[in-house]
Amino acid sequence: MIVERLAPIVLGVALAGCVQHPALPSAAAARRDDGAAARQQARAQVAQSARRLALLLGETPDASPELEAFGSLRIVGMDEGPVPDFELAAPGGAHYSSKTLVGQQPFVAVFFATWCDYCGGELKTLERALREVGPMVVIPVSADTPDTWSKVPAYLASFGIRQPAVRGHDYPRFAVAYDPFDTVPALVIVGRNGGLVDYHVGYDPAHAERLVASLRLAKTIAPLGATASK
Repeated sequence: MIVERLAPIVLGVALAGCVQHPALPSAAAARRDDGAAARQQARAQVAQSARRLALLLGETPDASPELEAFGSLRIVGMDEGPVPDFELAAPGGAHYSSKTLVGQQPFVAVFFATWCDYCGGELKTLERALREVGPMVVIPVSADTPDTWSKVPAYLASFGIRQPAVRGHDYPRFAVAYDPFDTVPALVIVGRNGGLVDYHVGYDPAHAERLVASLRLAKTIAPLGATASK
């Protein structure tokens, strides 16, 4: 999958995703009471994410200095080679490295937040899919900030995920490369060959079968072509 194919995906499912900022209780109540306001907010997020992605890809001339610093960034799925490298450390000492994962075994990077209205549904779908397909390395990447971070371990455990979570805000380059739309939930499924197998943005119950098929493919996919490179 390439980046050009990712853009239509976010447009189709962003209404079932959360922005990467925790909502205040009053805002959450307003969303429940006013569906029109929720849809308007989601559309605004889609537009913002699309512009952000265009800037990262150099498709618009007004990139900020912060984004220009990401000039050499590779976004997952933008080519047919292995997914971008990473070195991630979770609080408590757990470590996730592309050196031991990419091209060695399949894995799923999961972007979530405890305050996200849709993340629970997506994580439950992932839990069921892994139960059917078999265990796989899961890298949980949380958008939670210090005020909600303490909830993360129990939240993940409720979905059968025991791997320690990484603070997404501590690794902005990784977050941009693997979650370019800055949306939760997002699942990045990487095959044992090191290539991107599938990318899920937002939550849609109808995608449960697709997720199972993607996880199966991740475990059995053939090696990348000899010309694929980083």
